[in-house]
Amino acid sequence: MDVIGKLNRLRLERNLSVYRLAELSGINQSTLANTFSRGTVPSVKHLELMCDTLGVSLSQFFAEDETPMTLTPQESELILNYRKLPGAIKSSVSCIVNTIPLLRN
Repeated sequence: MDVIGKLNRLRLERNLSVYRLAELSGINQSTLANTFSRGTVPSVKHLELMCDTLGVSLSQFFAEDETPMTLTPQESELILNYRKLPGAIKSSVSCIVNTIPLLRN
């Protein structure tokens, strides 16, 4: 698997620069720049941070036969902001979203 190629593809699909990905993931910009320019495979910790920022799980990232769900920039931003919320507020947001009639099966 081309880890760097896949990360780069996901990053570009989400219209994120290397700088913005570094900023959102909390990874040093020079570390990410080296990852993409030199093809340095990131540590598992950094890969997990990047996957979280890109809106995919590690299992989705490594799944060969499944394409990870592509998120719009608005969806990515929503997920990133949701992840920053404290647990109690996340529960409240989930309750609100789950009460919207159009989302019920």
